[in-house]
Amino acid sequence: MDGRLTSRAFTIVGLLLISFLSTPTYAQSSDSENTSCCSDTGFDLFLLDESSDGKLSPFENELSDEQEATVTAWQQGEVEVGSWETIWGTEGDYPADTWVFTIPYLVEGAAGVTINATLDIRIGGSFYSGNSGLNGVEPFLNAEGNLEISVQVSSGSVNDGDKLEVSLYVNSLLFSNPTQEAGLTFKWGSEDSVGKINGKMPLVNIRIKEASVTSGLVYFPIILNSGFGGEMWSLSSGTFNLQGSPLTLSPIATPTESGVEVTFVWEMPEGTESGTYSTDFTLSPQSGLEITASKNHEIDVDDNNGGGGSYYPSSEPLRDSGSEISVEVDMKFEGDLIEKKIEISFDSAMSQWMRWGMDNIGNSSLDSNSWWKNLNSYSDSVASSHRNNGKVDDDELLALTSHITGSSSDMRSFMQNGLSLDIESILGINPVDLGPTEYQIDMGGTRSFAAEKITIKIETSYSVIDNERQLLIENFIRNPSNNYWDDVDINLEIKTSMLAGLGPVSAENIDFEHRRWIFLEAININQNDISVDENFRIEFLPSGNMAFSPLISAMLCVFALCIAIGMGLFLTRNRSSAPALISVSSLGGLSLVIYVLGMPMQIVLAIVASSILLVFPISLVSPKSNREKRRKNKSPRIECPACETSNPVESNVRPLRIECSGCGVMLRIEE
Repeated sequence: MDGRLTSRAFTIVGLLLISFLSTPTYAQSSDSENTSCCSDTGFDLFLLDESSDGKLSPFENELSDEQEATVTAWQQGEVEVGSWETIWGTEGDYPADTWVFTIPYLVEGAAGVTINATLDIRIGGSFYSGNSGLNGVEPFLNAEGNLEISVQVSSGSVNDGDKLEVSLYVNSLLFSNPTQEAGLTFKWGSEDSVGKINGKMPLVNIRIKEASVTSGLVYFPIILNSGFGGEMWSLSSGTFNLQGSPLTLSPIATPTESGVEVTFVWEMPEGTESGTYSTDFTLSPQSGLEITASKNHEIDVDDNNGGGGSYYPSSEPLRDSGSEISVEVDMKFEGDLIEKKIEISFDSAMSQWMRWGMDNIGNSSLDSNSWWKNLNSYSDSVASSHRNNGKVDDDELLALTSHITGSSSDMRSFMQNGLSLDIESILGINPVDLGPTEYQIDMGGTRSFAAEKITIKIETSYSVIDNERQLLIENFIRNPSNNYWDDVDINLEIKTSMLAGLGPVSAENIDFEHRRWIFLEAININQNDISVDENFRIEFLPSGNMAFSPLISAMLCVFALCIAIGMGLFLTRNRSSAPALISVSSLGGLSLVIYVLGMPMQIVLAIVASSILLVFPISLVSPKSNREKRRKNKSPRIECPACETSNPVESNVRPLRIECSGCGVMLRIEE
């Protein structure tokens, strides 16, 4: 007993000495836990892509496009509905369990159908099969619902590189009251039609490494070992809590040999004390599946000798953790020339990738498919002391700027292969056709390795050909499926001079505001949180006709309305002018409204011209004026002695004979 106590005491003393002598930059773990999933917990593998080239994925975020396959009443024998597979990369054992396959169906052209179906499962060299019938009774399907097939899977082992394949076959169909179009359609691949198989397999191993402290920043690296590489992080949702509160700074994701390393960053507030800090990490590849790991760290807040003041990954950071991109475009249209100022801003994973890449220009250890190898020719222009020093120096920034300025093909390569952006969709024209172009890269508040915003500024101009559509902007995310970008923000404005008009504007799936004033015409777009796979486009058609410019068109409208008013007054000099003036005023007000709202100038001028044409018929049908009647009412009158009718005297001639309007008697007026 005493020997055990002595041994335990020596062990404790030894651990204390190791802790004391170890470097203060790294925290010592007091409680470490590795978490593996999911040999004991069932999870779903979702059916994706077409039946002939199907894919299995544990990530719910990959559900997108619905796929379907139909088996008709007239097909004979065994029919393969689909086959879905994936290459497994996580080694381990899986237990004996019942795997459940679920796929939505729709019965068409019949009251229902009795189905005999078989599901085959291959895990490496092991094969398992199950039938749709329960206790020998085949299921009867009607309308729509989900077909479920259970398969008994024996315990076994899966190795790195083994194929996991699921195949569905229909052996026979017996339709009830079928028509000529009778068939059974299976659907999968979308959020509305979820096809899946639920089972237990080793999916991922999570290991929280020891934290490191550098100049007020604490870094918590987490290793995710799985056969899905960076997708295990980029296609999952994950949270990291420190003392129960989530960290908000963007994590750093870098590839490893067997997965991905995700490093969370904590900026210690003033007054933080040294001590034990608990951390909890949660990874959720799909709804209902949360994989957690926890670890306690001893944090020394007095460590401020970390050199560069920031954590620095040894390998190229991943870009597929999702970043937000903002594009601001300020344009001026002069009739035959467009001047553009463009700002492309982004942060998070893409900012980390770009900062790391510029700091590794000329690095011989870069991966063979790294885009930054394109800048190896600039390695001599970068001082060796600046390379891989944890921040972007002036010569490294100049190297990238010179590279994209040197040729349009290099700039296109950086945008397309580096940032996954179609630069032509942002510029509105092929980069080869640009005039003098200036590029500037703004690193934001810091040049250190961080997730802070980077802004690429482009200032350029190009010529415009009349009566050719000019693209303002369209969807510029090249490959939404690579998960480089989460959301897109667009802020665009184009203004013209008083003698240049934009012409007709057409837009698809994007809102815009078009306004026309006397001295300019403008289009504004302010859209936030646009989906990366949204297809949008906006363009205009300049005519080059001066009559359609804001100033000249306004002058033509005013001149035409003045003519219409003048003609209306002239044609109604003996009639009521109110109808003509009201019509001209109404059409003038309508033309003003559509002029300001940016409607095509052809419509504006047509409405103004119609006001002139409508004056003629309106004047002809206008009632005669009452001025003559009022003049007659003011004339002297004489009363007939026979019938006492009052008769107007319209002449000053004396003597005067007039006929009585009442009885017809001739009246003679002497004086």
